[in-house]
This record gives sequence, C-alpha cells and structure tokens, in this order.
Amino acid sequence: MRFLPGTPRALGLAAALAATAMAGPAAPQPASRTARAPRAAEEGGKAPARAEAGATPLRGSLGVPVGERLLSSSDPAARLRGIERLGAIGTEEAVSALLAALDQHGAPGARDPRTRLAAVRALAPHAQRDSVRQLLARELSESAPARGAASPLGEVLRGTAALALARTGERRALGVLVNAIVQGGAAGEAAARAIKAHPPASLQLLLGSRKRIEPALARFLGDLGDLRAIAALRPMLEGGDRAAQVAAARALARLGDEAALAKARAWLRKPEPGLFEPTAEILVYLGAPEAADAVAALLGSELGRMEGLRLAELGPAERLAPALARALPLLPDDARPRAVAAIGRAGGAEAARQLRRVLNERPELATAAAFALATMPGAEARAAVAELFDGPRAAKDADLRRLGLRAGVVRGLVLRDAPEALEKRLLAALAAPIGSSDRAVGVFGAVALGLRDAVDVVGACSPSSCDRAAVHAAARGALARGERALAALAPLFAALAAPGGDPAPGAASAAKSGDAALDAAAISAGVALLAEPGGGAIATSRLAALAEAGGPLSPLAARALASRDDEVVRGRIERLLEGSDPVVRAHVALGLGSDPMPDSVSLLARAYRFEDDPAVRRAIVRGLSRRAEVQRRRVLVAARDLDPDEGVRALARAALSGAGARALDMPRSALATGVVWVAIVPNDRSASGSASSRPARLVRPDGLAVPVVADPDGVLLVPAVPPGASAVLLAPAAPPGDAGS
Repeated sequence: MRFLPGTPRALGLAAALAATAMAGPAAPQPASRTARAPRAAEEGGKAPARAEAGATPLRGSLGVPVGERLLSSSDPAARLRGIERLGAIGTEEAVSALLAALDQHGAPGARDPRTRLAAVRALAPHAQRDSVRQLLARELSESAPARGAASPLGEVLRGTAALALARTGERRALGVLVNAIVQGGAAGEAAARAIKAHPPASLQLLLGSRKRIEPALARFLGDLGDLRAIAALRPMLEGGDRAAQVAAARALARLGDEAALAKARAWLRKPEPGLFEPTAEILVYLGAPEAADAVAALLGSELGRMEGLRLAELGPAERLAPALARALPLLPDDARPRAVAAIGRAGGAEAARQLRRVLNERPELATAAAFALATMPGAEARAAVAELFDGPRAAKDADLRRLGLRAGVVRGLVLRDAPEALEKRLLAALAAPIGSSDRAVGVFGAVALGLRDAVDVVGACSPSSCDRAAVHAAARGALARGERALAALAPLFAALAAPGGDPAPGAASAAKSGDAALDAAAISAGVALLAEPGGGAIATSRLAALAEAGGPLSPLAARALASRDDEVVRGRIERLLEGSDPVVRAHVALGLGSDPMPDSVSLLARAYRFEDDPAVRRAIVRGLSRRAEVQRRRVLVAARDLDPDEGVRALARAALSGAGARALDMPRSALATGVVWVAIVPNDRSASGSASSRPARLVRPDGLAVPVVADPDGVLLVPAVPPGASAVLLAPAAPPGDAGS
C-alpha cells in the first residue's frame, strides 16, 4: 500500500479496513471485543487514541449498515450478498438486522425461497438464540407444501432448518422438532431425519416433561434405534390407549426388545379389527416362530394382502412361497413382479417349483420369474435355469431359450454359479445370423463372462457396415469386465461418433434423441467414456455437440467436456450446469472436479447454493473433493453440517477429513456386482418394432449414467451396477404410447 507524504500510516490502514468491509463478508467478531487502532510505524507519526471500552467493533460498524442496505435492494443477488455479509459478521446487531429484514413481509424477497435458504444457513450458527430458533421453527413448518405449488427448494429449506435446530442439541430446539414429528407431514419427516443425523445426548431432551408419549413419537423412537428408549416405551404396553400400545409394541419390536412379543401373542389369540397387521409386523421383526403363518394369513386376506407382501419382503421364509404364489393373481398388476421376487427370496425347493409354474402359466411374468431363479441360491434354482435353455422345450421355443441363457448369465455374474451347459450354449449362439436376437444374447454372455473379448467379437465396424446388435450386446457385456475392457472400445467409439458419418440405411439411430448424425452403435460404444472421463480422442467440439444433444450419451459427454474447460467452452459448460436435466448437471459437476481452470471451484460453489436435486449436490461434493482450492472448504462445511441429504453430508465429511479423491470416486467393480434386467414392452402391439434396439440411459444408484441399447427383441441386461435403485430412461425414438417395464 502506498501513502501520500505526511499521511499517517494508521489512517491508511483504517481506510483499507473500511474498503475490506465494503468488498466482502468479514470474519465473525464477538460483540464485546473492542477495536484496536494500529500503532503509527513511521518516524514522527502519532499513535491514535485507543477506542473507548465497549465501542462497536470497526468491522461490525462498517458491515452492518452495508448489509442492511443490500437486504433492502430489489436485486436478488445484492440481497444474497447482504445476508451472507450479516451472517459472516455474526454480532448480535448483525443477527438482529437480518431477522428484522426477514420479518418484514413486504420487504423485497422476504418470501423468496433462495433468500430464505441463504438466511437459514447464515443464522444456523446462532440457532440457540430465541429469536433465531423461532425463525427456524417457522421455516420448518411454513416450507411444508400445505397449500399451492411447492417450491423445488422447499424440501432443502425445510431440511436445512431442521438440521440447524438439531445441531444445537438444546432442549427447546429439540422440542420444536418433536412437536413437528407429532404433527406429522413433510415437516415431521424433516424433523425426524434431522434428529437421526444429530441424536441428542439424552433422550430426556426429546421427551421433556411429557406425561404421555404420542403414538407418532413412539414410532419415531423405534426408528431412531436408540436402545435407551426401551425404558420409556415399555410402560406404554399396559396403558389404556390401544393406539399407543400398538405404536409402542411396534417400536419395541424394531428395537429388538421381546417385551412386545407377549403383547403380540395375546393379540394373536384374541384378534381384534385393525390389530392383525401390526401383530404380524411385530412377529416378523422379532423373528417369532408364528411370523410366517401370520404373514401367510395376511396374504390370504383381501384388505391385508399388500401389507402381507411387504412383510414377506421384510422377513423371507421358505414357508411363504406357496402363500405368495396363491396371492399372485389377486395382487394389483404392478405388485405382481414384487411377489415373484419375494418367492425367489423365500428360497428352497418349493420356491423353485412355484417359479417354474409362473414361467409356464404366466408369460407376462416370465422375465421376473427367470430373474428370481437366476439370483436364488441353491441347486434347485440352478437346475431350473439350466432347463430353460437346455431342456426339451428350449429347442422349439427360441424365446424361452434366450430367456434361459440370460438367466444363466445373470446367475454367473451375481452368484458365480452358472449352469454347466451355459458356456457351450452361449458359444453356439455366437454362430446365429448377424443382427439376430440369438446372436446378441450369445455375444453379451460370452463377453460378460470373459469367454470372448468385446473388440474381437465386434470385429471391423464402421457407420456403413456393422453388426449393430453385436455392438450393443458387447458394449453392455464389457461393463462386467472392468475399465480395461471398456477402454478397448474407445477407438470404435471415436470412429462411430465422428461427425458426418451417416448411419446405414435402416439402422437404428439416435436421430430423435437429439443428434441426427449419431448412430445407435456409437451410443453403445460410448460406454468407453466410463473408462476415459476426459473424452479420449473425441474432439472437444464433438463432445459439446453430444452433451447438448440430450440423448443417452449426453451426461458422459458433458462430464468429459467439463474436464476440458477453457475460455472457448466455458459458456456452454455453464449453460449445461444450469440446464433442466439433473443427470447432465450432475455429470458436469463431476467433470469440473478435474477441470484445469482454477476458477471452476467457483462454478461448483455457486451451483451448490440453490441446487434442489440431492443427486446433483452429491456430484458437486464429489467434484469439490477433487479440488485443492481453498474456496471449496466453505461449501463442504455447509454441506457437511446442513445439507438435508445424508449422502451429501457423508461425502462432505469424507472430503473434509482428508480422504483421497479416489476414495470418493464412484464404486469400483468390487461393489458393482448387480445386474439390471429390463424388458421393453409396447403398450400397443402395432408399436412392437419400437422396442427393438431401443437406445436408453441407465442411471446407476451412484448417479453415473450409462448409455445402452436394447437387443433386437427389446431386452436390456446391464451388469456391474452398484446396490440400490436404478432408473432407466428410454430415448424418445418411438411413437407415443410405448413404455418400458
């Protein structure tokens, strides 16, 4: 800093402090600390007098008025800066100013969700103050979608307010959350998640001076999993309120306390209306010998059938297989595949026999039954799978044979227990005509089980000459073989994805999914981008076109494009990061983690602030975990402490604890052992051709999008999927009325 001649250095430093307060938020200062003027260092300079005791800190006195002016602005960005400034100052005066601005219902942006979310985050460190606690309680309840259209940020705002209260561990704050749980609804769910994230030091802080525990609170205590709740729940079993008895017994059963068993058996001996379902649940949770019979009775009743299915999924038992099979035709259509899967989980020879019956008598459930047999341990299930592709009917029924081959491959991938004849039959299928469904099944199985290399099976392939069905199957099979097999497909992808290469006449293409020059074989070969996150040899301009096309390849192309960020493509990356597709936004965030531009951390920080999709926020945290810039810390701390999503908080904790970037990467093959089996079934028979070789995007449970194309008979098998729920989005390449099942 330069000084004019004769100007004391202290005056210059004071001016600098004033400029700093105007430029950005200052560090919090205690209200009681006094400002100290710096000493004059120049020879002959006069030291300024000390500030009077109790004077307002210099940083606070300069920052609060500026923050108030920003809050009254009509510019949303200025209001957000004002909130962050006052929150960073943190003095009582600053907090009061922020609360006053939010309480003025006519003030600019007072009901704007972004303004309120920023305010809740800024006030969270002060949640022990009565006035702040009241505001957080109001945000918890008012953010619930009770009337009108809910804001997409409503759930984030509600969850953030609940976490801010729970983090205090203070009795009155926890009382607000308990009251929300008792009231139920969206606020109650947010409160329950917050207390689970920050369990209280003492359960008495939750129970307070309550003379009775409401049923909703009893249910929550069971879900909380804190064994200290047993002492408070046991007396409720003998109370006069039947609803309280039922809630307490269910909660105790969830906690593994057998005090509920005697009550459940008493209810079983003297059945009452409305008691049989909770009784069966208690027996299932406690593993009682009577549990299977109780669940079977529910499956046989019209009103309790769906609850019986849920309990059969919760507590599988061999004795339930016949009851599930009898209930199968009585269940709603969308629940029948669940029942078939529950038969498979029941296990044993009887379950295998019932699944064989389903295969023979219910063709609409054949895929579900084959998948259940493929994933069911035991010699009976293995023999049933072998019979599908190697039995007497297989030679005459091509559909049944392919079903059996697929089930055998799934069994080999998931259980490492493939039937002996599977390898021979798969290799025989490789000799089927080019482009046929039989050859596609053989290619997929041979590649997935390591019998053949994907590149060798595909052979020479160009946009004008290619066995596209083999490419689709080999690419999906390569997913099971790891990154090396996927990387081997990179040259094929580069050749097929080059601009200007029109697909062969009659070949399936992604024209209707956004890119008229992209052949469907290129979509399949695009799995190479899983092994080459930077895009490999694909030109940046081509990656940008693919990312903006909106097809199945768009997410992986967007990730690669973001990792090549520069001044030329920055605008396109920002548009993708702000786009309407959350899967693409998430992949842009992942790519920015490897961005060579140091200011990309600011893009990630801005994207996190008001992102309403938890999967995108997880990707942002993953991206930030790979960055070294200091700006990442503020976002990661906010995500760790106040993000409503448990997955986001866990990732942020790992990043802040110093876990390496590889530790936060997507799960490797050790965890990705699941297989997704999808049969595309047209709603209209006239549209049956639209299911053939249909492009799709599979979003794995970890958020990574995999481009895939179905076999000619409309079946998708996708291996190497981590545990959890996946989502499949079909490319809009068929007439309306088509749907995937």
